[in-house]
Amino acid sequence: MNAPEGGLYRPLVLSIALLLVASGALLAIQMISSIVGPFRLAEIGERDPRAVVAFWRPIDTPAGAAVRSVLGHDLVDSGRAVREVTALAALDAARVGALVLTEPRALTRNEVTALETYVEAGGGAVLIGSVAVRAPDGAWRGYEAMQRLLGAPVVPLEEAGAAAFVAARRGPLSAALAPRQRVAVAFEPGTPGVAADDAELRWVGSGAADGPAAAIRRTLGRGRLAWLAVPSERVLPGEQERSRARAIVEAAVAWVSRTPSVELLAWPDGAPFAGTVEAADVADAAVAEAGWLRAIDDARRDGGIATLAVPRDGAAREALEPALARALDVAKRDAGWIATRRELSVWQRSRAVIDVSVRRAGPRRLILQITNRAAEDVAGLVVRVHLNEPIRAAEVSGTKLFATPPRLALSADREAADLFVPRLEGSSSAAYHLDTEPVDEREESAG
Repeated sequence: MNAPEGGLYRPLVLSIALLLVASGALLAIQMISSIVGPFRLAEIGERDPRAVVAFWRPIDTPAGAAVRSVLGHDLVDSGRAVREVTALAALDAARVGALVLTEPRALTRNEVTALETYVEAGGGAVLIGSVAVRAPDGAWRGYEAMQRLLGAPVVPLEEAGAAAFVAARRGPLSAALAPRQRVAVAFEPGTPGVAADDAELRWVGSGAADGPAAAIRRTLGRGRLAWLAVPSERVLPGEQERSRARAIVEAAVAWVSRTPSVELLAWPDGAPFAGTVEAADVADAAVAEAGWLRAIDDARRDGGIATLAVPRDGAAREALEPALARALDVAKRDAGWIATRRELSVWQRSRAVIDVSVRRAGPRRLILQITNRAAEDVAGLVVRVHLNEPIRAAEVSGTKLFATPPRLALSADREAADLFVPRLEGSSSAAYHLDTEPVDEREESAG
């Protein structure tokens, strides 16, 4: 007699096995998502072209020079694939996220057209120096092609007006510099500037306070273009300055390729500028108040420090107190941080020993790392993550269980996220997940 139980055991065992396999798969997906963040199955296995950077090399120059440069090594260390290209017409925006062209002064008309085609199709280009101003034989062609590409007039500079460039406005390109920080440059005849109101970096000379742009960002079709006036090799006098210049190039590559970069904001709790009151030789109250308001306007624009000079004499200082109160009210209304010189010094020393970094851990997840190298605790840190692409929403969480997450605020264009970091103990680190929901490409085009 055949036992009927055998016919029941096989389907039962098979069902249990399938259940275990499905549970294991779900557990694996959950473990992966905890590391790389939210993702769609269609994204698995996709190669992200944004991590690929191409250096343009004229056909008559030695191969490998750009890739083996310090900048090339820096980009490789940041997780990017670096290659060289000689034929701009062969560029594919679906395969190359950013193209770097250093001193492309002899680009031909066909090469300029190929560059425009690549960017308009969604690629990113970083142009450094003069663009297409000379023929291949060295003959002068003029600035017409460069002006059309940049969408702004070119301003040739004299030596007195090109001593250095300065961080004049906060943004992705100036994030490598502190507000008003200058970088000295070795002058070369033909050094260009650009007439642009929205420049993050500007030329300054011996007395010029507000020169032409030394860097601009532009959108061209579906892609992005950034222009920088000089390569890092022209920066003086030492490696620290050149490191800052290379960091500006890296930030430009991040912006055009829509990959994240990070900045530690200059002032506590994300204040847009700082202000301080100092004793000085001041004679006229009306002149003093006008000067204070100008200083606040300048600091509001570039994120620096507004120094409000008051008389050393006690009676004169007392007479100016109502005017000073009005000026301080203006600064506070604009969320400026008013501090003493000692408070400024303590904060700047604390900020100088904070290291921040960001890396991609998945299609929609970034990992932010913050380290305090000092022995003292620090509070008021705000880290700005330049997402460099518009997002719908973002969430932040600690990588450690029960860690207090930072408060999160998105910029008006939703391309940057400010993380208000909880108090960070001395000689410690904190890490956070930043999960983003990107804007659909069709929505971005419509916007």
